Amino acid sequence: MGHDSKPESMFKNPQLFPSMMPWLFPYGLGGIGNSKIIGRISSISQKKKLLMHHDKRFQTDPGFPLIAFNQEQIQASATAGFVTAEKPYFADVARRLMTLDKSVLEDLTNRMMKGERVRPETNAEKACFKVLTDIDAVGGHVKGSLTSKKFMRNDVWSLISYIGAPSWFLTLSPADINHPICIYFADKNISFKPEIYFKKADEAYRLVTSNPVAVRLGNLST
Repeated sequence: MGHDSKPESMFKNPQLFPSMMPWLFPYGLGGIGNSKIIGRISSISQKKKLLMHHDKRFQTDPGFPLIAFNQEQIQASATAGFVTAEKPYFADVARRLMTLDKSVLEDLTNRMMKGERVRPETNAEKACFKVLTDIDAVGGHVKGSLTSKKFMRNDVWSLISYIGAPSWFLTLSPADINHPICIYFADKNISFKPEIYFKKADEAYRLVTSNPVAVRLGNLST
């Protein structure tokens, strides 16, 4: 595989995916953010639309879903990093990182891994905890990150405090290989027929494992 001396950019580069995966984009057309799109659409919305393509080639490709949404996380992290670098307190963040005591950080990490509840006492320990806050300022913008989940939990507890506890309910779903909706989404049949319930176990297993998008859609439909 050939490599250029200059890496390709993930930002504003409609030919990135057609160049990487020509089998998904015939004639090099249909890239993310290409000029043929009528109206305005975000890159994440276009990727979701491609995953719903009728022939399911984007769903079953082993690389496209992973690379497409990994790039979304990288772009969000880079954007948040640029925004943080423009803040007036960024000089303090850089100074804190440069003067961080690595031995204290390692000691705190080992104590936390053992399940100990750690509270900063010395100035060095407080600086380490402050760095975690600095990291959260960037990680909170990345979907699926631990920080974003922490912020979501804070939002949930805030809503419970303001509105009150919700009415909880449980949804029990069958295993993916026995889930008729998952199998239907993973199969290539356009019309829904009762035969979907009579798929052989090995056939259903192959359908479900080759199409994680269909499994996600089936679970959301339950």
